[in-house]
Amino acid sequence: MTTDVLDTPVDGGFRLELPPALVSLSISRSAVRRVVAFRDSDAESSFLVALTEIVANAVDEHTRLGIDRAVVLEMRFGSDELLRVIDVGEGFSADRRSVRSDAPEPAVDPAERGRGLALARALVPGIAIETSDTGTVVTLPFAGFGIVR
Repeated sequence: MTTDVLDTPVDGGFRLELPPALVSLSISRSAVRRVVAFRDSDAESSFLVALTEIVANAVDEHTRLGIDRAVVLEMRFGSDELLRVIDVGEGFSADRRSVRSDAPEPAVDPAERGRGLALARALVPGIAIETSDTGTVVTLPFAGFGIVR
């Protein structure tokens, strides 16, 4: 992830700044439902569960670290029909749960963490994750799920 990802204009889409709070889960689902025509109810459920898990992870990361900055939901239309969730937390590492050794411990047992990401990947196989010390960008493609209206 580049540090200027939030400064890059969105051509053929929009960007929502969501509060680092649980209300962002329903806001993100509502935004997607407003603009995507899903191919069927199973596709809609799968995509929205994956989205919920990704946004919940971002909100949890901001809350755990005391980051009072928005979690960003970005939708792109046209040739790149996709959704991105952007946070400015520590970033994610498969072999470590935290980038900083002084980060607060999660409220959830570390053995319980990471299941939402595994579930999201199973439901939306094309998920891409870019991470760095400045945060994480998770990209969920709409291909195979529906079309942006």
